[in-house]
Amino acid sequence: MAESDIESVMALLQSGHAAFAENECRRLLDSDPDDEMALTLLGMAHQQQGRSVQAAVVYERLTWLYPAVSEHWNNYATTLREAGQPAEAERAYQVALKLAPDNAVTLGNLGLLYKEQSDYPKARDYLLRATHGRADDIQICIYAAMACYECGDNKTLEMLIADWRRWPLLDGELRLDLAWLLAQLGRTIEAEQLLDDLLDTNSFQTRSLVRKVLLLERVNRLDEAKAILANLPDPEKITDENERNEVIGAMGVMAQRGKEPAVTRELLERLLDLTLDPRHRSNLYFALAKACDKAGDQAAVLSALEKAHSLQLVGAAQLAPELLLPEVQPIAPALLRMTPAQTADWEIAERDSSISPPPIFVVGFPRSGTTMLEQMLDAHPALVSMDEQPFMQNVSDKVVELGYLYPEALGELDSATCESLRQLYWDQVKSKVVFKPGQRLVDKNPLTLLHLPLICRLFPDAPIILALRHPCDVILSCYMQNFRSPAFQILCSSLERLARGYVNAMQYWIYHERLLKPRVLHLRYEDLLDNFDTEVDRIGAFIKIDDAAALHGFHLHAQQKGFISTPSYAQVTQPPNKTAVGRWQRYESAFKPLLPSLKGVMEHWGYDS
Repeated sequence: MAESDIESVMALLQSGHAAFAENECRRLLDSDPDDEMALTLLGMAHQQQGRSVQAAVVYERLTWLYPAVSEHWNNYATTLREAGQPAEAERAYQVALKLAPDNAVTLGNLGLLYKEQSDYPKARDYLLRATHGRADDIQICIYAAMACYECGDNKTLEMLIADWRRWPLLDGELRLDLAWLLAQLGRTIEAEQLLDDLLDTNSFQTRSLVRKVLLLERVNRLDEAKAILANLPDPEKITDENERNEVIGAMGVMAQRGKEPAVTRELLERLLDLTLDPRHRSNLYFALAKACDKAGDQAAVLSALEKAHSLQLVGAAQLAPELLLPEVQPIAPALLRMTPAQTADWEIAERDSSISPPPIFVVGFPRSGTTMLEQMLDAHPALVSMDEQPFMQNVSDKVVELGYLYPEALGELDSATCESLRQLYWDQVKSKVVFKPGQRLVDKNPLTLLHLPLICRLFPDAPIILALRHPCDVILSCYMQNFRSPAFQILCSSLERLARGYVNAMQYWIYHERLLKPRVLHLRYEDLLDNFDTEVDRIGAFIKIDDAAALHGFHLHAQQKGFISTPSYAQVTQPPNKTAVGRWQRYESAFKPLLPSLKGVMEHWGYDS
């Protein structure tokens, strides 16, 4: 095929005249039916006209004629993917990668295939490999970031979009995706700016408004969200299926924040009928369970949760299959025990006088009231929290990286090593918190309770508040939550597994509290609600603040806080109430088999078993 012919056909394709390009290719192929470039351009002309099946036939012929050319296998696979033949497409992509293992285009396309199939671990791996060879391909970068989010890999996600402000102007679809990613990271101001920029784009206006409703709901700006929702088009009049489903979804989310569980249930059941993606269906079943709980339909709650966890477990098993092995206990690290001999000769850790005072740690099993406590403390001007951060977990990882057994060998750390670990902790804190003069850090992370020995080793005089709640209410609440962490998804996949995990975690704490004798305040959720003023004063005295009055208005503070990462983001904006106290009793038949295993821990914390 002559260079002039190639340029002529390419010009037709680039100007959108694919039918003319097709005719020209056929004319050229009449004289040379096996011409590689003419066949390739013919395939492109078919694709541009939306004829994936015909394009696949052309590209398949190219793989027969030129089987060693990776690009032909990639093109063949892509048209198979477009034609709805994912298994055949995957095989063709793999052939292309055998011929050219580092081809970024093929890596990206295979990653997108896995993303479309909701196989996010594979999607993440291939899309990340593609970004190494196509650092300037913003589309692949955003899709890789989305796969990282679905895998719980926020660290890589943040790296991928760190320079987004330097990117060229994105098309509407990619801007929607980027805004969604920023919102999930709590960067809601940036997300809102991106969505506002799209409001003048007619083809994306409705979807931008829907996403803004969801964003405003997430940061508790409900009046603004309701105003936008009221002006969205009637879903029945929307012809685009995805746009219609997004509007219905936003209506369902906002209905959940109201007092109409029947309306919420109807919307969610309608969405379930329209949704095929397993992960989205799982999310909808979790939401449906909460709506049914508000309506008092316990049987429907348990049915929805069973379906939600079943679907969710498929994805979690892809990410953490080792946690599903029969011999693996829930929260396995909680089975470790330090001995008195391992702590007897601890060298007293010297606190750096330039960093004062130590953090106030708020710990407890998830759904025990830790977020409420965090917001109470953060409402005081002398205290500052940082949402839920894994900083103590990162420090424990560093201990292991240094070659120490964790936690058994914490006593072997010398003063210099302890100081370097404290510095690592504070360096992480400073990346998230800007301290005002005199402010003290509140570090709230529920499962930092599994790092009690590390707290005692590095911050021996740190005050620790242990949040407690009736174990059955904790377990029920966890079972109803749509957690993102694969480990937590597996932990919460059944009431029985959750109960074992809860007992393991609490027995770990009870044992090490007796051994290490930290400075701890036990705070029961029920006592806090029964005697709020008294308990607030007790908290203030424990952390040594002169005036605890600011803690009383925590819900007003939370309303102004913006993004709160935990599932309690809506509840903590409300005044203290007993709505969730004793909720497990409505599901007593499901809990009856668990009570014998929970008996010891319940009695230890003063709960009736």
